[in-house]
Amino acid sequence: MAKSLAEQLLEDFWLLSLCVAQAIEEGHWDEVTGLLQRREETLQVLEQLEPDPRWLPLLRRALEADERCQSLLQRKQRDLLFALEEEYRQRHCAETYDAPAELGWKFEAEG
Repeated sequence: MAKSLAEQLLEDFWLLSLCVAQAIEEGHWDEVTGLLQRREETLQVLEQLEPDPRWLPLLRRALEADERCQSLLQRKQRDLLFALEEEYRQRHCAETYDAPAELGWKFEAEG
């Protein structure tokens, strides 16, 4: 019974990882948190089970999906940090830029 439970949990973890990756790619951040929480709960139950070498193929598949999720999350984090830095630079430039004095009167006098 425990082995079929572990296999089901590994299958669940794999599917949840695929769902997380898809939600990240599509920008459905409201779904990501719940999916990550369910993945964590699945891992906690898996950790309590006695390991079996027959699970290795399922475990490898689950870990590959997990690596994809981690990679996507890291990429999104870098993209977000870059966007925040760019926004900060633009604000800083706008705040420190001194607009030239009113020059309209010179042009009227010369023209």
